[in-house]
Amino acid sequence: MTMAIKTLPARNAGPRTAPVPTRLRWLKAALVAAALALWGGPLHADTAVTLHEIPTAKAFAVAVATDSRGDVWFVESSANKLGVFRRATESFEEFDIPTSRSLPVDIAVDADDVVWFVEQDANQIGSYDPRTGKFDEYEIPTPYSQPYRLAIDRRGRIWFTQFQAGKIGLFDPATKRFREYDIPSRGSQPMGITVLDSGLVWFVQAYTNKIASLDPETGRFEEHEIIIPLAVPSTLVKDGEGRLWFGARKDRKLVSFDPSDGSFKTYDLPGKRLPEGLAVDASGSVWYCDFYGGKIGRLHVPTATFTELDLPGSGKPFAAAMDGEGRLWFTEVLLNRIGVVDTAHFGGKKGDKLEIRLGVGEKKLLGR
Repeated sequence: MTMAIKTLPARNAGPRTAPVPTRLRWLKAALVAAALALWGGPLHADTAVTLHEIPTAKAFAVAVATDSRGDVWFVESSANKLGVFRRATESFEEFDIPTSRSLPVDIAVDADDVVWFVEQDANQIGSYDPRTGKFDEYEIPTPYSQPYRLAIDRRGRIWFTQFQAGKIGLFDPATKRFREYDIPSRGSQPMGITVLDSGLVWFVQAYTNKIASLDPETGRFEEHEIIIPLAVPSTLVKDGEGRLWFGARKDRKLVSFDPSDGSFKTYDLPGKRLPEGLAVDASGSVWYCDFYGGKIGRLHVPTATFTELDLPGSGKPFAAAMDGEGRLWFTEVLLNRIGVVDTAHFGGKKGDKLEIRLGVGEKKLLGR
């Protein structure tokens, strides 16, 4: 098994100056992660993890998305910025959001590579066009609605959940107009949202413990009770088969829902950890951030097998997104980093060589 773990600063972020004990702990964590048998057996793969430190300290990057060029965008909730990691140059850029203390909490990139984000405290939907360097911000009609998650449909319209208001919001960039839909269940607290190719908008309700759909053509809602009590779902993603995935916090499970027949299926997470950011790759495997365990995990759906990868340090992985080349990008809110896992290297033959690839600084620490 070859395990490659690099910790690299971006070129414009300056040299790393972490204390020696911290860096040694990272090395120990990497060695342990490579050597231990993970859930369902050892990781028989060439596994590459690369980590990049965000320039602004304590940025609290809670959402991530990728564009068509492969650049990685993220929101910095505490710093009130948009950030981007340029893969071609391995460098960061950061942009101040015009409204101060807006609390950006989610992000998505449309087909034209315009970046969209929600500003929870400012009660706005924002956009940033990298071609012009221009921000636009749009005030949501319902005051104090607490926008939380957003998704973009095939027509380029922006759908978002309004946690406090109990509504689903729609913003059309073509007309610059909003429309809001009242969710039938009172106190629903909608969170994660996604749009299927059919145009149906699906979302999860944290307080009323439901998964629901909205038909934009008719305004009709359908709600389904989640089979796990008090699941408190937050993130919702779709796979290539049209199934919906979310995490159940109370019982520490991954849950799938099939809209075609209304059926649920549950998968117990290794160690009963807390699933945060979710993403689905082209093969249909479901990836997740194990926030408290400091791991990135994968569920291979056909075999119901989990594989987990320990990350160096205690970075608290939080948000995840796949890029167009099948790599998984994630954020770490505690150690203030973004990272990438080369998912193509998962799976392989037993007996592969175990190798830890060290940077120059790490080699010096070990006297090599």
